[in-house]
Amino acid sequence: MDVDALSATQKEALAQLQAIMDGGDADVAVSVLESVDWDVQRAANLIFENGIPPPKPRAPSPTAHIEEFDIDDSAQGLLGNNSRGGREFRRVHASSSPGVLSARPLRAVLAVLTLPLRLLTSVLRFIFRILRIPFPQFVPFTWSSLQYRPLGPGSGADGRALDPRAQAERWVRALEEETGAVCVGRAGARRAEAKAGSTASGADVAGTSSLTSRAGEYGDDGGEGVAKLLPDFFLGSYEEFVKMCERGAKVGCVVLVSEEHDDVPEFKRSTLTDPTLIKIIQDNDILVWGGDIRDKEAWSAAQKLQATTYPFVAFIALQQRRLGSSGSAPANVLTILSRHQGPSIPSTSAPTAAQTLTTHLTEQLLPRVTPFLTKVRAQASERDRERQLRAEQDRAFEESRRRDKERIEQRQNEERHAQQEQRRRAEAEARAQEEARAQEAAQRAWDAHRMEWRKYLRRQLVMREPRPGETGRGKTMRVGFRMPDGRRSVRFFGESDTVTSLYAYVDSMFAPKEVPDKADPVVPPGNGAPGEVGLLKEIEGSGRAPEKWWAFKLWLAYPRKEVVWEPSKRLGDVEALRGGGQLIVELVADAESAKAKGKQRASDVPAGEDEDDDGYETED
Repeated sequence: MDVDALSATQKEALAQLQAIMDGGDADVAVSVLESVDWDVQRAANLIFENGIPPPKPRAPSPTAHIEEFDIDDSAQGLLGNNSRGGREFRRVHASSSPGVLSARPLRAVLAVLTLPLRLLTSVLRFIFRILRIPFPQFVPFTWSSLQYRPLGPGSGADGRALDPRAQAERWVRALEEETGAVCVGRAGARRAEAKAGSTASGADVAGTSSLTSRAGEYGDDGGEGVAKLLPDFFLGSYEEFVKMCERGAKVGCVVLVSEEHDDVPEFKRSTLTDPTLIKIIQDNDILVWGGDIRDKEAWSAAQKLQATTYPFVAFIALQQRRLGSSGSAPANVLTILSRHQGPSIPSTSAPTAAQTLTTHLTEQLLPRVTPFLTKVRAQASERDRERQLRAEQDRAFEESRRRDKERIEQRQNEERHAQQEQRRRAEAEARAQEEARAQEAAQRAWDAHRMEWRKYLRRQLVMREPRPGETGRGKTMRVGFRMPDGRRSVRFFGESDTVTSLYAYVDSMFAPKEVPDKADPVVPPGNGAPGEVGLLKEIEGSGRAPEKWWAFKLWLAYPRKEVVWEPSKRLGDVEALRGGGQLIVELVADAESAKAKGKQRASDVPAGEDEDDDGYETED
């Protein structure tokens, strides 16, 4: 190839590439530069990193559809003087951004500044290849990260392979990982899952503790412990987002960022996680869409919104188009209400600071557009009501037209309905029987579980009676018991014995006589904690009140006063039992047991006679 035939710019690019290559064949350098549109940076990357240059951007076809917006910059001071003295809307066409046009000089400057680093990198790569050692990549600070990367949809190799929804989900997840925050909707879903999980764990498993599940509702997995939140980003393409704003007559917020700008990380951490801004967005039902301009959808949105500086925030909504020269009725058109671009620091005056956006929304944008959008939504609701009214009228007409036919078929319908009703009653009875069997099975399981604890308490917590002259357990107390079935019993306790031992003794009297105490277990059911600590955990984990778990209460005969069960409390500290006394055992009705047994429970059935009963009855 004739080098003299090249232009001055092409010759300069060739000289730079040959300097980077330390010489080399001019024809090879020219062919590489031609493949990358004479971009020295991309050509150097292609040579030293054995990469494939991204394809050249194709000019849009003349017939391609490009979405158009009206720009409402009345509140931004961007309009010049006009003869009408009012707001002026101008059409925005998708075109090359000024920031992109100014990238070529910046690209050349960066190429010169990074030349020593590229030379050092090439030498190190050559040495590592000779020694057959993989060249280390210091992520995220690599030599390639210091080089300028052209912006646009072709800059990301994986971005072209993902659909718009996948790109949006990937960007949102990366945003959550970078900021440590969670989207509002996802946090609410986690709280609902945590609450549902805690409810199921406490309702389906008999004997397990429900305290852990309730505490877990406010843990990190439940969502209540999340320190920061993000807006609910719309997951889809930019075109779908725009149509959603248009159909729902809602305000839309477009967030565009570029990792090439140093102001983006602070914008993500401060503005996008600001609680006040998020609350305003949620309260006013503002749709939010965002992305990185390295992705195709975000790049297309940046071109349509004419974004030149990042981070970039734009608010869009339906507005009424001004009357044209023909005097036709005004139509609603999607309009760019305001654009904010630049750093988010300082937090009180920066263009994209949370306080700036909040003030703009509450004092300017929302008061200006909310009445119109409310009117648009009201008109849409009115149209829906009219359509429903017409549909109801059509149904009424069809109903009257079928009335004669229904009279003829009335008898057949009545017979069919009677059969269906009979079938429904049979199904309802079957379901009721199934529920009754399930309740009976649950009650039997509880009775078996309760009997295991009753035998364990009889062996481990029922204290033996003090021997005559024994003083190790304090003063001896004589306590008499009258059981619900009329049985009476007298037993001696020590003042240092606990109220739990008193209740355990009464509870052991409900055990069937055919169950010997020699077979009582020495460890609590379920291998729980031994002694009174394990009993307390069992009562708390069952989800029942203590009197429901014991299924009885102890009352002093005269004066009538209840002896309430309290863990670890000494009998000598119970004022009603000082010096002994006569106690009456009254059963506590179990609502679940009564519902399962229904009318089969009789108050005169002795304890332990019915297999499905706890062996308890209520004394009237």
